[in-house]
Amino acid sequence: MTTRALAGLRVVEMTEAWAGPVGASLLGDMGADVVKVESYPRSSMTRPVRPREATMPGDGPPYERDALHHQGNRNKRNVCLDIRTEGGAEVLRRLIAGADLFIEGYSSGTIERLGFGWDAVHEINPRACMISLAGWGVAGLYAGKVTLGAGLDATCGHMSVRGYPDGPMEDVRSNFHSDATGAATTVCAAITALEQRERTGEGCFTDFSQWEGLVWQFPGLLSEWTMNGRLPDRLGNRDPHIVPHGVYRASGDDEWVAVAAEDDEQWAALASALGHGEWAREPHAWATLTGRLRAREAVDRAITTATRERSAFDLAEAVQAAGAICAPVVSSSQVLMSPQLQAREWNHIIEHRWTGPAMVGGFLWQVEPDPLTWDRPTALVGEHNEEVLIELGYSAPEIADLLSAGAIADGYPQPGGAPRSPGLQRRAGDS
Repeated sequence: MTTRALAGLRVVEMTEAWAGPVGASLLGDMGADVVKVESYPRSSMTRPVRPREATMPGDGPPYERDALHHQGNRNKRNVCLDIRTEGGAEVLRRLIAGADLFIEGYSSGTIERLGFGWDAVHEINPRACMISLAGWGVAGLYAGKVTLGAGLDATCGHMSVRGYPDGPMEDVRSNFHSDATGAATTVCAAITALEQRERTGEGCFTDFSQWEGLVWQFPGLLSEWTMNGRLPDRLGNRDPHIVPHGVYRASGDDEWVAVAAEDDEQWAALASALGHGEWAREPHAWATLTGRLRAREAVDRAITTATRERSAFDLAEAVQAAGAICAPVVSSSQVLMSPQLQAREWNHIIEHRWTGPAMVGGFLWQVEPDPLTWDRPTALVGEHNEEVLIELGYSAPEIADLLSAGAIADGYPQPGGAPRSPGLQRRAGDS
């Protein structure tokens, strides 16, 4: 790894989906040596053995071409283990013995049943820190229960206030807040744990309940009830204290702009950019925020009439130049082509064995003078088995025996129980 911020740090990661994998990738972005342990023979939800909507074009197996898996698993080495076998379990024990940090993301009790709970990890390596990302935490009334982002967003109250006031409750997009926040919180937990180890000389255990990490981000939902006795409303794109605050039609086919004016000064700038400066001058009823709050529906209708006369990007540029808030609503492809992201060199073109060159999003932050780098594309299943196991002291015959016994693997069975596709077995570095 070319980035040196976390150089020398060894992370062993056993997580799936999004929060844990992305959190570990962020550590890898900063130079940590992250070894991802894939499960076998069960594949994770971002390693589907059948094509799905997120499967990228290419000739290889679907589990090597999943877009979500690619975006969330950069800058890692990959070993594929069945830790229910003694051979696979011994590989994991050796990995933990040389690790600074072990991150696992299964439901509470699972890792303990597999023989790698905190007591076992601490015995293997007293200096290793461990983070458990169980959705509900490792203890409490929900111990052993499973959940993903939908359950977390629902039970923290967030889902109840998403969507439009007159829309059905189930009309919620499957982009879950908890997935993104869990990843960033994992990094904070990791750095904190490692800092504590530096002071004490001994590893520590972090019980990171993703649900608790999410609940505290919505204090307004709780305080509305505890302090005011009110249940928060579903607001759609509105803000109860700002008018205008919404998404409005532009002139193009299915083009929209997001517009907001937080105060009278911004409102005057917006009105001027829309060609209706009189809206912001006394004695017009909308000249003050109070007046606009009283006439929200009328203000929205007037803005829609004005915005439909211009394209989304031209309108956003004009309104922002005037000093108000406006941005075009863009598609995923337009995000990647954003001139701002281009200027900041955020996009990366990554080469991968089964997908060829692909444009992917960049980092959560930029660092100077030691910039983050995308040194490794998402690894193939078991791509680094041989490389990592040799580092752990295994000989070539021992590695071959582990592969033959199914303790390690370099691919998943095809649908219907068929053997792996010809040519999938490979040595490290083939990609």
